[in-house]
Amino acid sequence: MLRIVSFYLFVGTCLSLQATASHFTIKGKVTDVDSGFVFIRNLTKPVPDTVQIRKGQFMYTASIDEPTPHVITDEKNRYQLFFADPGDKIEITLKRNEMQVLSLLGSAAQDIFMKLLVKQDPWQRMREQLQQAMNVPNANRDSLQALLFQISNQTNANFYQFLSENGQTEVAAFLVYSSISNERGLDARVADSMYTKLSGKALSSFYGKEAKKATDKLRAVTVGYIAPDFTLPDSSGTKKYTLSKLRGKYLLVDFWASWCGPCKGEIPYMKEAYKNFHDKGFEIMSVSLDDKRENWLNALRQFQMPWIQVSDCKGFRSTVNDLYPIPSIPKTILLDKEGKIIATDLRGTALDKKLEELFHQE
Repeated sequence: MLRIVSFYLFVGTCLSLQATASHFTIKGKVTDVDSGFVFIRNLTKPVPDTVQIRKGQFMYTASIDEPTPHVITDEKNRYQLFFADPGDKIEITLKRNEMQVLSLLGSAAQDIFMKLLVKQDPWQRMREQLQQAMNVPNANRDSLQALLFQISNQTNANFYQFLSENGQTEVAAFLVYSSISNERGLDARVADSMYTKLSGKALSSFYGKEAKKATDKLRAVTVGYIAPDFTLPDSSGTKKYTLSKLRGKYLLVDFWASWCGPCKGEIPYMKEAYKNFHDKGFEIMSVSLDDKRENWLNALRQFQMPWIQVSDCKGFRSTVNDLYPIPSIPKTILLDKEGKIIATDLRGTALDKKLEELFHQE
């Protein structure tokens, strides 16, 4: 069950943003200290700005081109997320020692964000109470788990209602992107269900475009979706292969590298499958994620794999990493004759068995 709360964890991500910008200002009042500092960071930038507190007040001015998420934080990385619009004159009241924003006025985007926070807050509090109760000796864990499941369903429903009502906003685009990016193992269909709620300015915004990229990458390794197309050179450097031009056969796309022991352990199984089914209409394209060309070529000479071998020798900076989420290798996807993904990560004899099943059905 997806928990749409992952935007709280987004502060570690850095993305670049280049556009015509307008200024916004923050006038801050600090209730518990007269001096010191806070950090304010635009989440599209890698480095926060240090802002001095003098006589219990601080001022801050920055440039943005659209409603943009920021955090105000301290040296312990305690933070509060907020949104600013171009031209805003924001007033913040802050309790510095607890890093607590007591009030924030003057931002229409923040008002939109608060709609979701206010709706989710009581459910989040209940979740925290139930999670604490799970640690009590002799707790009825089955009952507590059932309640947690109900809370997850409700918070998900709240999030989708928020998207239905505010899906045209840049705030919604950010929340969709951060939910997709930070939820490990998220199904592409769930990402689709969130992304399709966006419209208008949200789609053309910075985070709307990033949400599309993140959704596309999930589709790239999910059964039922068309594998993204790419073109890479072979080991000779003179011939290039394009994925879509290999349609008409069952195709295994194998992401590997010469330094990867488990990858090399799969080669005998792929050789067996290639011997048994190549003449019937099966092909393999091995995409090396080596960053040293000579290592790749040495491995090709050593293992003598009789199928298509391609690489741009850029390691995990390869162009395919912009299209496919490949956190580790080996990674394989099996495509049907139209380029649709029908299986992933077939290890050992599982590949041979799957191909036997496919060709038996023809």
